[in-house]
Amino acid sequence: MITEKDISKKLGRVVKSPIRVGDIADLGMHTTTFLNFFKPFFEELQDDNYLVRGKQITFLKESFPEESEMIEKIHKSYFEGNVTSKVLDPWIQKLDASQKQQYDHLSVITRQRNIASFQIEIWDDTIFVERIVQHAFEQDVDDFRVWKRVFTQASREAVENELFFELLKKMTGLVQEIHPEIRKMQITSHFMRTISQEKIKGENAPEGVHEDGAQYIMSALVINRQNSIGAESQVYEKLSPEHNELIYRKVLAPGEFIFQADTGEEFTFGNDLWHYVTPIEPDDSSRLGIRDIIGFDIDILD
Repeated sequence: MITEKDISKKLGRVVKSPIRVGDIADLGMHTTTFLNFFKPFFEELQDDNYLVRGKQITFLKESFPEESEMIEKIHKSYFEGNVTSKVLDPWIQKLDASQKQQYDHLSVITRQRNIASFQIEIWDDTIFVERIVQHAFEQDVDDFRVWKRVFTQASREAVENELFFELLKKMTGLVQEIHPEIRKMQITSHFMRTISQEKIKGENAPEGVHEDGAQYIMSALVINRQNSIGAESQVYEKLSPEHNELIYRKVLAPGEFIFQADTGEEFTFGNDLWHYVTPIEPDDSSRLGIRDIIGFDIDILD
């Protein structure tokens, strides 16, 4: 497993904030069995309309900069689904043919997901896992992701099973190696499919280089890739408000993951880590390109 120590050697300077790059086998789990079990569950995900709404608003603000302030006033209510797309009609009707084509392209669904949250408790050498239901998802960040999003809860078959609980316990072990004193954590999982097609890339991180607002993340455990190129996972260190330095990059294969400190670690370890994933596009433009991952947000509670 690659760690921040290995990355430090390549950089020629010290990175103290935790990073782990590995695969399911490194966690003591059978890769083929794991991947084959979870692949079917990505066929039941909900369309991520929040991503589409955000792109639509951004496009309209760029197309009509003189009306940007007025468009921004409806951004939050439209993003959260409290008003329908009809509120955008005054601007959509003014788009020329080329702009309308661009608008239609960015209105295509390119991401699907569901969500599940768990409370982890550690007593002596035993790890207990309990599913908890969070009806809305919000991130502790400084962009649109701070707004409320409601995603379909993952099915019991997908996340309340021996393999998934074993994965949660292995992730708990990764955190325990850094914080042996912990007794309670919350882990939220995101099953996500990114979809691309001819002329329409699949955005894995439309917010750009970012943090997720959790203490630790497994930014991606890749389950499946079909007919897709791209999706390079990148870890950055924020050296100043204006500068992020790329310190690690890798196109993750099925079964591989990146685990890293995410938010507030600069006060604990001294390095401010951020991350990004490049878009995907189809290798064969006549078919969809697909990338399926499970992402995790991890917060220590006690």
